Amino acid sequence: MRNNPLLAGAALGVLAAVALGAAAQAQELSTAWKGAPEFSNDDVKFKVRGRILVDGVYEDVDRETGTDFTARQVRGRQVFLGVEGQLNSQWAYKIEGGWVNGGTPSWDDVVIEYKPTENISLMAGNLKVASLENLTSTRFTSFMDRGPFADVTDASYTLGVVGKYVSNSNWSAALGVTGGSINDADVATGNGVTDAEERLGVTGRFTYAPIVTDTDKLHLGVWGRYRDAGSEAFTYQARPNTNYGARYVSTGAFAQADTTYAAELAWVHNSISVQGEYAMINAEGLTAVSPKKANADIKTGYAFVSWFPTGESRNYDVKKAEFGRQKVLNPTTAGGTGALELLARYDYADLTDAHNLPAPGVIGAAGEYTGYTLGANYYPFPYVKFMANYTAGKNDNPAAGSDVDVNVFQLRAQLDF
Repeated sequence: MRNNPLLAGAALGVLAAVALGAAAQAQELSTAWKGAPEFSNDDVKFKVRGRILVDGVYEDVDRETGTDFTARQVRGRQVFLGVEGQLNSQWAYKIEGGWVNGGTPSWDDVVIEYKPTENISLMAGNLKVASLENLTSTRFTSFMDRGPFADVTDASYTLGVVGKYVSNSNWSAALGVTGGSINDADVATGNGVTDAEERLGVTGRFTYAPIVTDTDKLHLGVWGRYRDAGSEAFTYQARPNTNYGARYVSTGAFAQADTTYAAELAWVHNSISVQGEYAMINAEGLTAVSPKKANADIKTGYAFVSWFPTGESRNYDVKKAEFGRQKVLNPTTAGGTGALELLARYDYADLTDAHNLPAPGVIGAAGEYTGYTLGANYYPFPYVKFMANYTAGKNDNPAAGSDVDVNVFQLRAQLDF
């Protein structure tokens, strides 16, 4: 589907008008404040949503060979606007679009949800299926960017259908069938392509929270995915814990299909929490040409620790199996000092097994990334956040003289509603 900003704006306006009309017809409307007014009457709900993320980035790049350089940028990381609501107890919707890094407008969440029972949810649209940090909204992630794990696993928004079952015993299971993103252009023949097949994937996720108390939460999760690239070819690459600048480890486009196995873990104890994920990807490439091989095993993972010296606890949602909006014990809106969160993180991505693949472009850069990030977040109240991240990243590539060290300092001012 080609991205058309005018059509996107018109569609968003129509949906907002329809939802407002439904809310207006309801009797005895009540209003709650959730960063913006939420109108409701029994099972009918409507709310405008959005977010503004303004970043400042400074990057220092040290090449083993070639020219070293520094770069800096102040940018609108994300400016999004949308609506969400319920038409009744069974039907709900969410749609949100906007600008990322000043580029062409695009969509994020575009979801229609049907809940035949309290425990079962069927969703269709542009959505996510797996990965704890990936499923946690950008508004609520602990770090400014999700890091190489998200880059390499490529588990973000795709068009598809997802079925989810949430047990009353703290476990959940989800299964999704997805294609490409709603923002992707249509797959077409030409330029040497003899077919026109969009990518197709099947993803399953299972989570369990064996400990859920006022002071302690334990999240365990596993997920797996099989994807066929169709007329495309998958690339595995990673930036150094930022959405800014170049990627210095990359396999090039070579994989015709891949299979991913991943595990999730998070533990929250009062004001301290730890979280991590690890994934192995078996990428199926082109026909082997001796002495080279066709397939490659890609590995990536991260782990971090969070501490609130002001006494807060990260807000884990057992039903969604993800983290939500941070609660603030003493918000500035009530005369308090707000909440402070301190963080440390380790990231890893190993693409070296793809170095000897018989694919164009897989020369030298299919290496290994390691990174260390220190972070601090300040929450005056739950809908505003200020963030600071410093990352020391190291890109070790197989080709002589192709290693790159990248140091990144980033700041963010964020408001969402």
